[in-house]
Amino acid sequence: MKIIILIIIFIFFQSVCFADVKDYIEAYSLYFDNKSYKFISDGLKGNKTLSDIEKYEILDYELEEELGLKFVYTDLYECIKLALEGNYEIKISDADVLNAFWLHKNAIVQILPELYYNYDISNLTGKYLIGGILAASEHEVPIQSFFFMEWSTINQGKYFFYAAAAKNILKAARYNLEYTKDETILNTVNAYYDLLSSKMQIEVQKINLYDRVEQLKYTEARFETGIGTLYDVKRAQAEVAGAQQEYTNTVNTFRLEQAKLANVIGIDIFTPIYPYEIEVDKRKLVNENFNLEKLYKQAVESREDIKAKLAEINVYRANRSANYTDIIPAINIMYQNGHVGTKNTGLSPSNTISLDVRVSLGKNMLAGTVTQIKADSAALKKKKIELENLKRQIKEDILNSYYDSLNALKKIDAAKVEVEAADVSLDLSLENMKAGDATFLDVIASQNLKVKSNLNLIKNMIEYNKAQTKLLFDTGVISPKNVLKDYRTRF
Repeated sequence: MKIIILIIIFIFFQSVCFADVKDYIEAYSLYFDNKSYKFISDGLKGNKTLSDIEKYEILDYELEEELGLKFVYTDLYECIKLALEGNYEIKISDADVLNAFWLHKNAIVQILPELYYNYDISNLTGKYLIGGILAASEHEVPIQSFFFMEWSTINQGKYFFYAAAAKNILKAARYNLEYTKDETILNTVNAYYDLLSSKMQIEVQKINLYDRVEQLKYTEARFETGIGTLYDVKRAQAEVAGAQQEYTNTVNTFRLEQAKLANVIGIDIFTPIYPYEIEVDKRKLVNENFNLEKLYKQAVESREDIKAKLAEINVYRANRSANYTDIIPAINIMYQNGHVGTKNTGLSPSNTISLDVRVSLGKNMLAGTVTQIKADSAALKKKKIELENLKRQIKEDILNSYYDSLNALKKIDAAKVEVEAADVSLDLSLENMKAGDATFLDVIASQNLKVKSNLNLIKNMIEYNKAQTKLLFDTGVISPKNVLKDYRTRF
């Protein structure tokens, strides 16, 4: 009897104080909301009292506070500029070019003669054989002082082949440097977009967390009025906890992406660099009129790694050709000018010029020369196969990037429809739940769809831009100018 009386009192209190349950729930939420938090969450969820910039400034500030960092804002233009100046792979390749440059100079100067000075003095005391027969006691101090010049002329012709090999080594090093720069631009763009993607995912997960908290408060209010269930409250609590975990994982990924980009552009790894953009737009970088065959033809003509491989082939070809000079006569010229004598007799002028011509049938009775030619031919063949393999790999990469671009472009259109539908679905599910035509499970499903659709749109936008950049790289025409085509930033 007492329970029935209490129920009647509760119903009477509710009907007197509130026109309907909806008013009670709204009053309950308003009472327990933190005003500053509600201002932020409402703004982030679309309230027009906050501009887009203000919304993201709030998110940036919150993230800085959570990580205990002061972000260093940047954009893609600045990152590419820093990378080309500070990337360590570029510095290593540049050192290889310097090394090859001086080796080439060294190969050129090999045609110059050797010049050296020799001074010899001895102290002879005791008996020595004269003419290999008579022994005589002597005490003398013989002295020799000579300037020598030796010239091996063109080293049987090997000089020209060694110089050609060194020249092509330098060419290969320079092509590799340019290829490293291209690769660095690609890696910078990818790392930047990965970081921007993480930043935007954080924003989605943060807003999702706010929404989950609001939904929890709503289910608690319904439960307090007696029209909700404890299951809904517990499920809402679980959704908040899950959203918090997703947000935490995304923040962790973001911090790792910061380090990766910092490493690529050559600055301190701990620098908390932060993309200035608040959104990403698809940017068409490759001529859409080019088919796969045209793109591949462009790659063969433009790729720096192909040029480097061709230069390497020429190095091996020159080294193999140098073996044929083993049967060419070796001509050596020597000239010496100086003085000889002893301490007692004094020094007398001595001048000698000699010509030495040596004719060989090749190394090791020609067998050494022939086997070395065979070995160098095999090495040359390997390099040619490597070139063909590289071209095949490039062709596959172009095909992958080409279709990745097309696929991402189609998915972007679908993702935009999905995002719009998900937003409407969530609003309708909340309204239907308030009207009693839907359950909290419908709200959860709509909320999950909203998060998934927003993440899909970000992912597809990033994938398209990365695929377009990769296609520039694959075809050998990647450059800061081409990568930054139609790029806009508020930075």
